[in-house]
Amino acid sequence: MYKVLKKDGSLQDFDWKKIVVVAVKAGASQEEAGKVAMEAERWLNSVAADGVVKSYDLHVKVLEVLKGVNGAAGSAFEAYRKPDPMTE
Repeated sequence: MYKVLKKDGSLQDFDWKKIVVVAVKAGASQEEAGKVAMEAERWLNSVAADGVVKSYDLHVKVLEVLKGVNGAAGSAFEAYRKPDPMTE
């Protein structure tokens, strides 16, 4: 099982279903979102040092794959930014 290192330093289990949800919310079809999640998980196999990946690196990969699968959904995903509670 892979772990995602969050900005706050906490570790969270990798959950490909979360990628599907955000991709669909960005405008991808369920099938496109599934492809993005599968590609992200495949990518993890080659880059996750000790089974851990930084959330930022995962975000960048999901964006890259989503843009390739559905450009409009990729742009919508890129435009969305979670508010940073540390700056508010």
